[in-house]
Amino acid sequence: MIDTGGEPQPINTRIYSDGRSKDYKQGWISWIVAIVSMTIYTGWMHILIGLTIGCFFSRTCLLVYLAIMSTLLLPPKPVLWTAFCQNPVFRTWREYFNFSYLNETLLDSKKTYIFVEFPHGVYPMSELIAGTLCQAIWPSFNIFSVAASSVFSIPFWRHFIAWMGSVPATRGNFKRILKKGSVAVVVGGIAEMYMQHPRKERIILKDRKGFVRIAVEEGIDGGIVPVYHFGNTSVFDFFPQSLQRTSRKLRSALGFLVGRWGLPVPRQTELYMVSGPPVPVPQLPRDHPDFDATVDRVHGEVVARLQELYDRHKGSFGWAGRPLSIE
Repeated sequence: MIDTGGEPQPINTRIYSDGRSKDYKQGWISWIVAIVSMTIYTGWMHILIGLTIGCFFSRTCLLVYLAIMSTLLLPPKPVLWTAFCQNPVFRTWREYFNFSYLNETLLDSKKTYIFVEFPHGVYPMSELIAGTLCQAIWPSFNIFSVAASSVFSIPFWRHFIAWMGSVPATRGNFKRILKKGSVAVVVGGIAEMYMQHPRKERIILKDRKGFVRIAVEEGIDGGIVPVYHFGNTSVFDFFPQSLQRTSRKLRSALGFLVGRWGLPVPRQTELYMVSGPPVPVPQLPRDHPDFDATVDRVHGEVVARLQELYDRHKGSFGWAGRPLSIE
């Protein structure tokens, strides 16, 4: 995060994080730090698998493995730890992707919003990086997030995302953290990991209405903000695709990240986040006769606004010929 003194960011202006410019070139030391640290993070499951196998052959591997697993005894409390997000390592990540963002409207920090972010892609790298900049992008906001419950059973990852204000994606958790601030949710989830396409963007939203039901029931006064992360689907591929059905049943991704050099190393592609005007949300109890119809209406508006947001900005990202398919 960057201290902005609480000053709102200009709207309809593309901003490159950390004061960089469009033509910024990352230094080699920063590049090495980014490559090593991101590979440890994104390739963590591969590392754990390697350690597990190594336990059969090395006492050192066994001790390291047990030490890592012991962290599961420490509860991952969502804390929005500013000092953690200000870690200079995250700056090298933003430099690696030359991360930039644009807000189409000025939000009221006294109100509560649900930020619906797309695409999850193989890995929500852009969403993660945006999370390190929340106080720069949306000054004076407390923005928590929800993530797949399975992530919170994985050592290291569970505390990493908890320190950025994330909790398991259950209905109860969602409603609880809405009382503390705004909430960001990557709606497509694991299913989008298997939807890579060479010529178009594919996301899942048409049948994902849970966040709208909670928004209507709670009556969030700010509304639902559509957010799109251009470039995120280019960071990784996922293999093998045949495990999609099993992964969705287990609510856990099964497969291997394939990036730079054929390894779980993120490809160095530009990432660009855009956020649109919020969709207003009325408040109705779940037993109200108009509840379902209201959810459908608000959800339809979110779908339409997201499509419009994508179409407005795809040309400036160089994706004029890459359509968005909302499934």
